[in-house]
Amino acid sequence: MKISHFIAAAAMIMAMVACTENKKQTVMTDREPANIMVVVDLQKDFIDGNLPATDGTRVVDPIKSKLTAFDRVYFTLDWHPWNHCSFKANGGIWPQHCVRYTVGAALPDGILDNLNIDNVEFLPKGMAQDKEEYGQFENTKGNNQDLFVKGDKVVVCGIAAEYCVLETLKNLVRLSKEVGFELSVYLEGVASIESNEPLVTYMNENNIKIYK
Repeated sequence: MKISHFIAAAAMIMAMVACTENKKQTVMTDREPANIMVVVDLQKDFIDGNLPATDGTRVVDPIKSKLTAFDRVYFTLDWHPWNHCSFKANGGIWPQHCVRYTVGAALPDGILDNLNIDNVEFLPKGMAQDKEEYGQFENTKGNNQDLFVKGDKVVVCGIAAEYCVLETLKNLVRLSKEVGFELSVYLEGVASIESNEPLVTYMNENNIKIYK
């Protein structure tokens, strides 16, 4: 990769994090219900990098084609330190991936095109060196958050189906009961490491609809 591409990707990620930190002070908690897409870990290492999903490249365009139809878009991001416990070098099961401020942690090129950045949130996870964190919203409580309100329609997609998407969905199911929002999954925009089956089984068991 050319050094100019690396610098551009790193700059984009730093801007994303800075934007998120600044917006935490201005998010409105009394807004009207909205259509929200939660895009789980759509990052270069999971698409065609150090830990690629079997169909990671396939889901980028379907996801991108839907984003502008939503009022708000939340991107979850694996945001690991270089020595994270999940990496094989540190006794974990995964190759090093999505190290913060590296190209592998970046979103795919052009994914933010045509989006209103004021309606986009970047939600990092997996930041503690000694803790695995597949799912976003694990510690989010319905009465102490400003991402979801009663009446929202929330759609989940991303990578990987049987890990981060599934665990994020489980946390959102709990939150949906606490807050009162609808939940569905855009399966065309979900990629797996090995199989979508664990995700689909969970959806069937919990009456979660497929978004089309």
